[in-house]
Amino acid sequence: MAQTLRVGLIGAGGIAQSHMAAWQKCPDAEVVAICDIKKAPRVNTASRFGISPDNLFAGYRKMLEQVELDAVDICTPNAVHRAPTLAAFQAGCHVLVEKPVAISAGECEQMIEAGYDANRLLMVAQVMRFQPTSFAMKRWVDEGLIGDIYWAKAMYLRPRGTPKWGSFIDEKMSGGGPCYDIGVHVLDLCLYLMGFPEPVTVSAGTYLEISNRPSLMGHDPSKYTVPEDFAVALIRLATGATISLEVSWALNIPQHLGNCILVGDKGGMQQNPPTLVQERSGMLINSTPQVNPWADVNGFEEEIRRFVQAIRNGEPSPVPGEQALITQRILDGVYKSGQKGKEVKV
Repeated sequence: MAQTLRVGLIGAGGIAQSHMAAWQKCPDAEVVAICDIKKAPRVNTASRFGISPDNLFAGYRKMLEQVELDAVDICTPNAVHRAPTLAAFQAGCHVLVEKPVAISAGECEQMIEAGYDANRLLMVAQVMRFQPTSFAMKRWVDEGLIGDIYWAKAMYLRPRGTPKWGSFIDEKMSGGGPCYDIGVHVLDLCLYLMGFPEPVTVSAGTYLEISNRPSLMGHDPSKYTVPEDFAVALIRLATGATISLEVSWALNIPQHLGNCILVGDKGGMQQNPPTLVQERSGMLINSTPQVNPWADVNGFEEEIRRFVQAIRNGEPSPVPGEQALITQRILDGVYKSGQKGKEVKV
């Protein structure tokens, strides 16, 4: 491996801009090549971040063949995660892939197996894990302040937030709607803080009541082909714990609501604002951090720093495929349950 990790970017759209800015802050790695099927994104991104025009490609296979790379960062639409991941592993590269890991548990399993076959790292870009509040919550769990967590509420509700651009609303490219776009963030964080217990069943309702008709959001409803703009689910876990999941792009509610709430037999906590709840002196006390040692941490920069560190030190993946597989199995169950109108096994 070169002294500086040589990285190829696959997909140069919106999320790639946050990744590129973070890569530029990583002293041990450098993005040296960019691939995107559309010319404008790859040219504009290369110009913005100083990538050589000689290392711009329309296809990822050609990039993998012609440029010596140690790792790739995959920022393509959800349905285009599996194929470049498998190709990158075959080329001997480590892989950082955007969330959701894929559009089915079966695809995720193929990606995990390919990583093991290639002896290369697979990391899923669950950036919410690497934000200051998440670090505080993880410390509370690790120090035993919450105890055994038996219920979590994962909530990401937008009153009006249906995407107007990109592949988000195209089912062939995204595989799903807000569950895949924003629900995966809060679901992953809750599962992470709970230690990724095995899911057993999902009972869900999926609804498409607003985004498939004209509204103030300005998107084209005729192009909206994903199955939902709101989903709600109850997830039962093998430990006996449960997770409530609520996620929307469009819902008639007064305001945006985003939070992860976890409760245990010793205490509770929430993400927004970060609050530790404990019974002390005969009272229920809410505590909020006055000083958070991670306050200046940028989630994307920390995510990429840890990916590079794991590669260099031979450490386990910070977000391994096996954890993403559990999240994906649950999301598969949400869509299946919503379609069938009954509880399903995961």
